[in-house]
Amino acid sequence: MSMQEDSFPTNSGPGDYLKWGSFVFMTFALLSVSVFWKIEKSRLEPLKPASQAEGHGGASAQAPMQGKIAPDFTLPTIDGGTLRLADYKGKLVFLNIWATWCAPCREEMPSMQRLAEKLAGGAFEMITISIDEKPEEVEKFIKELGLTFPVGMDPKQTVAAEYKITGVPETYIISPEGVVTHHLIGPGDWDSPSIVAAFSSQVFGKERAGN
Repeated sequence: MSMQEDSFPTNSGPGDYLKWGSFVFMTFALLSVSVFWKIEKSRLEPLKPASQAEGHGGASAQAPMQGKIAPDFTLPTIDGGTLRLADYKGKLVFLNIWATWCAPCREEMPSMQRLAEKLAGGAFEMITISIDEKPEEVEKFIKELGLTFPVGMDPKQTVAAEYKITGVPETYIISPEGVVTHHLIGPGDWDSPSIVAAFSSQVFGKERAGN
């Protein structure tokens, strides 16, 4: 079954058309992030490949998870808790896979934090997965940048491989139905007006998005 069939019923009412319009708006907004990354990629530090991941190489691997069901996972968090994707069913999920040694990750994290704060109170969750091997480095990174969203630890890159990463950072927007609607490779300016409006239209509806 296609992503459209999963997320947007055939017998659509006004609410469904609004949802579809918001989805298209988000697609264009996130596309600008991808284009920016392609332009800027040459000046950033090389990405570290995840050798365990499937689907490497060629144009077909650019966004291998887009349109697919998001693999469920359970990981320990940096603060001693547990991060389960299943706990966020019914919400729009922003999943980011990153590492402390990744310069583009450090660049985008502050804007991610600001986006999470702007969408607080809505049916939205920002969760992240670090592929670092040393928890103390992750703790230092989080404290330095003032990050408050959950951070799961995946030092063996088991979950990262299931999400077919080609490097870090990579971001997955997961619909309330559990479908990866967008798979973004590279960093983003996540609190730009267009991105905030796109997410707000999904999380709060048309009224809040215009504010």
